[in-house]
Amino acid sequence: MRFSERHGLVKTPEALRPEAMPDELRNTLWNAIGSIIDLGRDPNPLTECYWRDHLKKPVDSRPPTPTAWHMFKADFLAADYAGVYDRVEFILDHIDDMWVPIHGKRVGKLTKAINWALERELAAYRLVNGLIVPVTSQQEVDALDEALSLTGPFSGAQTHIASALTHLSNRQHPDLRNSIKESISAVEAAASVVAGKPGATLGAALATLEKERKLHGSLKAAFSALYGYTSDANGIRHALMDEPDLTAADAKFFLLTCSSFVNYLKSLS
Repeated sequence: MRFSERHGLVKTPEALRPEAMPDELRNTLWNAIGSIIDLGRDPNPLTECYWRDHLKKPVDSRPPTPTAWHMFKADFLAADYAGVYDRVEFILDHIDDMWVPIHGKRVGKLTKAINWALERELAAYRLVNGLIVPVTSQQEVDALDEALSLTGPFSGAQTHIASALTHLSNRQHPDLRNSIKESISAVEAAASVVAGKPGATLGAALATLEKERKLHGSLKAAFSALYGYTSDANGIRHALMDEPDLTAADAKFFLLTCSSFVNYLKSLS
């Protein structure tokens, strides 16, 4: 375990915040767009549209393509988060998104590249039907921040959340299986504290909370099902971990959901 994990110094990735546009995300988006669009094409239809429809300048005043392209690039790289996403949508509005069959569906190559960039950098948005739409709310980010700041008897749960985040945030080699495992372990650690049963399994702790703390049965059933989805009763065989197509979205769902439930469990104490 890394020093930052042991001491609770792991921070929420900036890109998860809906109003963030870190350089890594901005540059990855630009590179993804450039991997599909021929930047050297002259004349370049994108710069023509940019000059005419975005800047709304006289078309006969447009500089040569290389200069116009550099102007567009500088504009893109200097924009705030909303400006970057506006320009992404603008590009899709004005460039033919070449359709290719992927898993039996027709998906645009540019759309696929942009969503790959957004997912890789853990952005709070995805491209759906040509529009940038949020997939992470500020409330979810706040819940993650709160879980990462837990101390005292809940420091064990905090350590699991920090570790889950570290596994998910590793851009070179994300460990999605262990991220999910750590997320559900955080709930187990918090539940055992509130139930007053150190070392208890999640099922046993939730049963006690349902009986003594009046935890709603549906809520107990929901997290029991999540726990069952990731491990057997002894926590040895991880059924979900055998899935060949785990995605960052799976791990992020567990991280955000478990962070919120850990905070809820703390409130019961």
